[in-house]
Amino acid sequence: MFKLLIALPMLFAGFIALSVGGLVLLPLLALLPGLLALFAGVFAVALALAVMVFVVRLAAAIFIGVGGLVVGVVGFAFLLAGGAIVLALGVALIHLLLPLLLIFGLIWLIRRSARTAPPPLQISHG
Repeated sequence: MFKLLIALPMLFAGFIALSVGGLVLLPLLALLPGLLALFAGVFAVALALAVMVFVVRLAAAIFIGVGGLVVGVVGFAFLLAGGAIVLALGVALIHLLLPLLLIFGLIWLIRRSARTAPPPLQISHG
């Protein structure tokens, strides 16, 4: 009995609230096709912008990657060119230095051979 006294007024109140709400919102139901078309247009614009942003970001990533590769290749070429220049300078300096080393070596050898030999060491047995 107690449940019926609580449930029945709640059912009536809910029915009245839903009826009033339905009467208020029923004209808005006519706007649904227009809202659907509007939001479909918004979605299409958002999707088109997302695709364009993705394409621009992809192109930028490819551009940056190719640029990094080009910088690496050019840097490696400069590294090899610099090494070749240093090697050529080293070979040129060795060719200039080698006759001087030969001359100084011969002078040292002549001066060393011109010295008198020291007396041999005497070993005493005793």
